[in-house]
Amino acid sequence: MAKSDPNLLTQAEYARSRKARGLSGGSRESVRKAVDEKRISVFGPDKLISAELADSQWERNTRSRMSPQAQAGATPDMLAGASPVQTDAPAAPAPVAPATALPDGYTAARARREMADAETSEIQLKKLRGEILITADVARAGFEVGRDLRDAMESSVNSLAAELASVNNADACADILRRHNRALQELLSKSFREKIGAAAVTAI
Repeated sequence: MAKSDPNLLTQAEYARSRKARGLSGGSRESVRKAVDEKRISVFGPDKLISAELADSQWERNTRSRMSPQAQAGATPDMLAGASPVQTDAPAAPAPVAPATALPDGYTAARARREMADAETSEIQLKKLRGEILITADVARAGFEVGRDLRDAMESSVNSLAAELASVNNADACADILRRHNRALQELLSKSFREKIGAAAVTAI
């Protein structure tokens, strides 16, 4: 893993971090020893360290290597940073899972980010193909279609009134109104096709 990742530290940087936070093990030698004894995980050929993960492993694996008597008399702060105390028959250190198998921390965050990027790319591709519509685009287009319909109805009032005034029976009035309504329906259909798109079948 590249050192450019801000979540990863060199062993020297991690040692300084522990020292600055008042934790024991704040020396390069202590960190190197913890790495060699596999009490904390490292990443990549440069053996970089995730501070959050290493802090948790340091506390857990150091505590598991202390004798029951030492744990009983130790304070929480001592347990968090104390060097391991060997007994005559020390228990085997808790196994540390490979970094790539960790379900949390940096690896999980990177997996979530890659999945989100893939989903975003898929949505953009489907949008370009006209297979889906973005909800915000549909809402904006619907507003524009409604505005066009309102303007068309308003502008046709005078011409419609003049046509209706020239006839003197109900059938003639009905014919004029039907023609007027069809014109508005065609306008509405055309606006929907142009502004929203008839090919899209899904809105997100």
